[in-house]
Amino acid sequence: MNSLSTNTTPQRHKLKFHGSGETWLGIWLVNILLTVVTFGIYSAWAKVRTRRYFYGNTELAGDRFDYHAKPTQLLLGRVLVIIGLMVFYFAVGTTPTLATLLVLAFVALLPWIIVRNWRFEAIMSSYRGVRFNYHCHVGRAYMTFLVWPLLAYLALAMVIGMSYGIIASGFQMMAVVVAALLIPGFIAVNGVLSAVQHDLYVNNLFFGDSAFSGKMKKAAFVKFAMVAVLLALPFLVLIVMALGSFIYDMALMSQFGADGEAIGSVVLANTSKIILVYFLLLVWGMMARAWLTVAHRNYMFNHTRLDQGKIAFHSTMKLLPYVWLLFVNALIVCFSLGLATPFAQVRHARYLVNTLEVEGDIDTLTVQAHTDTAQSAVAEELVQALDLNVGI
Repeated sequence: MNSLSTNTTPQRHKLKFHGSGETWLGIWLVNILLTVVTFGIYSAWAKVRTRRYFYGNTELAGDRFDYHAKPTQLLLGRVLVIIGLMVFYFAVGTTPTLATLLVLAFVALLPWIIVRNWRFEAIMSSYRGVRFNYHCHVGRAYMTFLVWPLLAYLALAMVIGMSYGIIASGFQMMAVVVAALLIPGFIAVNGVLSAVQHDLYVNNLFFGDSAFSGKMKKAAFVKFAMVAVLLALPFLVLIVMALGSFIYDMALMSQFGADGEAIGSVVLANTSKIILVYFLLLVWGMMARAWLTVAHRNYMFNHTRLDQGKIAFHSTMKLLPYVWLLFVNALIVCFSLGLATPFAQVRHARYLVNTLEVEGDIDTLTVQAHTDTAQSAVAEELVQALDLNVGI
């Protein structure tokens, strides 16, 4: 007896990036040239061309993404930000009290700025003619970006104060125990805050009228932060091996009251070791940053769903390939004196896109386009001007 079998394997759509270094080099050079010639005015058009190039070369299931911001929107936002910065620097030189008030006002507005930036970027992005969207209660953003971080770091500051008080009371061993708790406490605080921020972003993001959803577990992000710190251990061993004798010599010289000339000669003799330590710290910083990028991105995508779970996402970034990519890109940029930056940017974009997959039948996705608009780009330009690391 013959039996009919049905294929129930979910569809998998791998994202593809079609950009090339050669093509992007031409656009990049024109952007820089026109920005210089117009004294920065063209930078708004350059930013739009950049986004449209990278979005337009990203393909999913035969269709590509698009970016819709108008250069005039960005230019107006940029002008307002520049005026605001000029007022701030003028206040710093003339009225310090006013400058302090401006800083406090900016800090108070920071959660609103971040949310407005996310909303602007979402609405200006589309796929198959349907724009993304972002809706978030401002009160929740203030709790995430202002209240919880402030309370957490105040608690850590209180622990530091306690350790100083214990030392003053003569209980050095107890102070060491309290101080030792600061490291895991700092790691835990940063992990929890990162989880809350990712949750705020994912669970308020929409594609048309269809909501994204995902559980961002705090324990997972604390573990990611812990691993980033543990990556420092082999580098610390190398640093101790490199500077052990130098630190010992400096301690002896300090104890016996050596003069400045003798200390200077010892420092000069160990210059190569000091440079090596700075290099090791730089490599560790790059490794830790790369690990957090890989871990956060994989976790966020792998735990995010769309249209009530019908569409799933998968990210397959790996730490060592990503670190190698960053290292080679740095060499490309340095040895070309910056001229090969477009090739490095394309290589980075291609890796990020090609490690993403979407699972589910995209063609049957029931999504209605929304009519929301985002006219102002002030928050977007402020985030860029101040280099605020608010991207997810």
